[in-house]
Amino acid sequence: MAIVMTMARLFFVTSFGDWKPLLENPGLLQQAFFLGLRFDLIPLAYIHIAPFIVLNLFYFIPGRSCVLFTRFLLVSFLCLGYFALGWVYIFDYSFYSYFQDHLNILFFGFFEDDTLAVLVSIWKNYNLILWLPVVLLFHYGFYRFVKLLFSPFDFDLKEKKKPFKIPFILLGGITLLAFLARGNFTRLPLSLEDSHISSQEFINEIPLNGVITFNRAMKIRKTFGKKSFDYQAQYGYPTWQSAFQDAFGKGPAALTIKASLMQKTSPKSGRPPHVVMIVMESFGTFWNDQNSAEFNILGDLKKYFETGYYFKNFLSAENGTIGSIMSVATSTPIRPGARFLNESEFMKASLQSSGEKPFKAAGYETHFVYGGKLGWRDLGAYLNVQGYDRLWGADEMKEGMPELSHFEENDLGNEWGIFDEYLYSFIEDRLRTATTPQFFLVLTTSNHPPFEYPSSYKPLPLKMDSEFLANLTVDKDLATKRFTSLQYSNQKTGEFLNRIEKSILKNNVLVALTGDHSFWIAKNVGHEDEFRRYAVPFLIVAPEELKNRSYNANQFGSHEDIFPTLYDLVLSDKTYVGIGHSLFSGNSFALNSSGIVASEAGAYHHGEYWKWKDLSKQILEPSPETPELARLRKHGEGLITITDLFLKEENANKLPDVKNGRPK
Repeated sequence: MAIVMTMARLFFVTSFGDWKPLLENPGLLQQAFFLGLRFDLIPLAYIHIAPFIVLNLFYFIPGRSCVLFTRFLLVSFLCLGYFALGWVYIFDYSFYSYFQDHLNILFFGFFEDDTLAVLVSIWKNYNLILWLPVVLLFHYGFYRFVKLLFSPFDFDLKEKKKPFKIPFILLGGITLLAFLARGNFTRLPLSLEDSHISSQEFINEIPLNGVITFNRAMKIRKTFGKKSFDYQAQYGYPTWQSAFQDAFGKGPAALTIKASLMQKTSPKSGRPPHVVMIVMESFGTFWNDQNSAEFNILGDLKKYFETGYYFKNFLSAENGTIGSIMSVATSTPIRPGARFLNESEFMKASLQSSGEKPFKAAGYETHFVYGGKLGWRDLGAYLNVQGYDRLWGADEMKEGMPELSHFEENDLGNEWGIFDEYLYSFIEDRLRTATTPQFFLVLTTSNHPPFEYPSSYKPLPLKMDSEFLANLTVDKDLATKRFTSLQYSNQKTGEFLNRIEKSILKNNVLVALTGDHSFWIAKNVGHEDEFRRYAVPFLIVAPEELKNRSYNANQFGSHEDIFPTLYDLVLSDKTYVGIGHSLFSGNSFALNSSGIVASEAGAYHHGEYWKWKDLSKQILEPSPETPELARLRKHGEGLITITDLFLKEENANKLPDVKNGRPK
């Protein structure tokens, strides 16, 4: 089995690695494979402990029935263990192909998400008709092989061995298995930290396996998922005031977390426009930057990056959709490892930081529009608690647009929701007929596996030469589907903006765009790429009268900063609660739940400090600790601590503006 797992590791390297830089370090590559063998022996040792003890203890029980039962137990233990291990490897490989990381806490989303839709997407994107029989045949072959190891079974164990040897065999075997399970006999067992053997991050990924990383994810889930978990204690803050100082660079002016955060007021401005805040599925900075005439990813959206307020040094709060939409909607950072607000003890707390509240106070009608079903992860129920006037999912939009009834179901959407062009048409219709200011928070679904779009869509050029494809972790067919889906989503967003620009809505609608997370299918992702790996755009397309604001395009920010920035631009003299800051007011920090915090000074992540090697390309390099980088680390820890304390205080207060009944 260790040989099979080593072959699987070789397949992993072939699929996701670039051999040229790897072969330049043959010693490190050899070390990575040997270390990987030691990691593989850990789960194998646990699988073999029970069969080994059973085999030795049952030696002393005579009779054919005992031999038959012993054989049954051994074959069952080993086959179940091997089968489970094989499927963990398959899940780990599939997970890495999407997230460029071994199994981590995001894997739990498979069960918490729309599991059926996930399975349908997998069915559409991967040739399961070919691979499932291969995997099942492999399992059957292993089963036959294990049975063969214990055949023939009609023999008397006592006649084959001398009983006095058994205690020595048992003791020696258990000692060996204990050694393999620990990885060594030093003070500390083999751990994930031991995999860091190179400055090339992919080499550090080679030794790891899904069992080891999933075990870490379960420990994180168990620890951080507790209601009683204390981030203040985790980061070593003696008082919440010291955390506040690190988070905001100033001491608190009041005695409670909530009051301290209510010290922001938007500047005075003129007539408020309609506001449409769009969170686009898998809308990442890195791939948008690859746009060219021959590889036309942006389509009609390209010109708005050139004419709008575009913040490039911007991170998603989370690396999955539900976490990011929670952060955008509530203007709060994601606490690493914690359950998302809609699935936690805070699910019934109407937060004062919730993004739509200042718009509602300013006379706006507030809407949440989602291309999928509002029941997805209780998203509709949670935003109903926050106080949105109207909630629209795929079913509600279809009811509101009778003209869609003549479409074939496959041309209207898929298992994840309706296609983006129909979602934009729905919003546009509401804007044209509105008599009061409208606010929309929008979450799209089109650029999501299985990467489908209407048959009426005519793709723009997407030329991918052999060199480009060689640097991807997916084959050409899947790459074409993935990039065409991204192009479709961008193009339809651009067309939506074009229609607004050419209509009576031109001077009365502000549209902002960001991504829920990026996606990464490039090979050899290193820690120096950590920022651009999670970077998403934040783009604001504003009416002419709001384009007189000067801004720094190199500002750093993340999802909790979106609503404060929009308030700053469109609301007049409104007080609001915000943990984030307006990007027009000089905030320059970016935070992602993976543990990265970044600014113009550099970044802190994976327990190390980094400086910018090339900020324009968002590439980092290791750095010694400096006062600026140390403050940056403390800023991230302080912000997470204050967020946790704020949420707990809000939950304790149980604010009264909870709406009753079903979502509208």
